[in-house]
Amino acid sequence: MFKGFGRRQKKSVLKDNELTTGIVQHPVTGLWQTWISFTGHDIQSITAHNQREDANKIAKQIADAWSEGKYKTGEEVTAFIKSLPTDAVIDPLPQNIVMQLSQQALNARK
Repeated sequence: MFKGFGRRQKKSVLKDNELTTGIVQHPVTGLWQTWISFTGHDIQSITAHNQREDANKIAKQIADAWSEGKYKTGEEVTAFIKSLPTDAVIDPLPQNIVMQLSQQALNARK
């Protein structure tokens, strides 16, 4: 029987409709990136900022909107994320940083 390739999906460390967010400084560009995760494993950078304070404001805006339950559908969440201001193109984070952020999300749940 052929089972295919690809990795097994990791189990979510977050509950349904739970989100974690934060900021991290990109090691190459020096920009402050805001990130979100819906599972604790799927770290997604969504904005990039010259100033740490700007990234903190966006992360707080995301957390507040999520905790208030403002966005119910995937389309609403996507539109909200696209509406957030950013100073630059978002460069992918190195894998070791993504893993560190994932571990932080896991530790926050304990």
